[in-house]
Amino acid sequence: MLFCLAPNTPKFEVFKLLNEELLHFLGQSVNTNAFCRALLTQNDIGKACWGNGPTRAKYRGLFNSLQAADNDTKLQLFEAMRDNQNLQLLFVAPQRNLFDFMSESCFTALKALCTHLYCSTKGLDAVIAAGGSDIKAHFNAYRAQAVNGNICKACGMEKLAPFRAEVPDGDQWRADYDHQLCKSKYPIFAVHPDNLIPLCDVCNQDAKKAKDLFRHKNGTDRLAFYPYTEEAKGLIDIVIDNLRDPEPTIKVNWNTQDAVLQDKLNTWDEVYEIRGRVEGQFRSLEAIIEDELRPRDSAHLVSRISDEARPHVIDTLKRKEWAFWHQKLFSQLQQIGTPDVEAFWEKLKFTQDQAKSGADFILDR
Repeated sequence: MLFCLAPNTPKFEVFKLLNEELLHFLGQSVNTNAFCRALLTQNDIGKACWGNGPTRAKYRGLFNSLQAADNDTKLQLFEAMRDNQNLQLLFVAPQRNLFDFMSESCFTALKALCTHLYCSTKGLDAVIAAGGSDIKAHFNAYRAQAVNGNICKACGMEKLAPFRAEVPDGDQWRADYDHQLCKSKYPIFAVHPDNLIPLCDVCNQDAKKAKDLFRHKNGTDRLAFYPYTEEAKGLIDIVIDNLRDPEPTIKVNWNTQDAVLQDKLNTWDEVYEIRGRVEGQFRSLEAIIEDELRPRDSAHLVSRISDEARPHVIDTLKRKEWAFWHQKLFSQLQQIGTPDVEAFWEKLKFTQDQAKSGADFILDR
């Protein structure tokens, strides 16, 4: 994550209850040989899950698959979930082969149940009543300015969702929730409240999809930032090369030599395509200067760079897209020095004058 989550980030009670119900079910299944009501709790969430036909069928499907295996599989699955509820510890020491003991049929049934709990069961009226609020209420509490704000914590480039005037909170649009540990590979965390974080559409749907935070696509192990306590923002540099050239090059670099942090930064970059998105956005320094600073002359340009290089207060980073990245860029421009910036201005002014002359020539013909 570019920014870690706020300490007062609320947990969605529905996820908490569904996660506890799943753990209870797995524990009860160890010494039970027939699918029955006693496998689920007697509280409201257990009643809601049992009373919903499709949800009950998914529980039955997993139980039957486990029953066809052996008691060791039942116990190992229960222990795998029970012993990995602390996700912060799991991010420190990832359990990448957590389900190697399971047959394909058991794992498929587990994924089917856990995916259903997240996609369908969480929206049942009886489940929402048990939790006290629905996911839109949780999202609105999550993105409150006093909590996390409306900017994506993973990238800092996009809003989570637009606010619409005169629209009640319950009817506002919301961002999709991302499974940090994707449910297709780590299904037991599909409704774990610490595993689900609202992200922007670009991060969630375009970049991350079902990428594995703990294993690269080439099969090698890797580490990832734990989103509640770790962040990348203090470990990033923007580098501008060849400012006097026709097309200066802007790159994102890491400013740490720590091997563990570099590993986590590389994971964050690969999962959310951070470097490609930032360097793509910054591919034309001239356009950024014109659009963001609108300088009148070289002295005004130097002054505007100085203004925009000042670090933002946290509230700005929580409500304005690209604020972090623009500040890093302008801070680097400020460090380059006035002579190179003035030379860049002269080149920019020449380009603008040439473009204007060409346009006037065409209009005069």
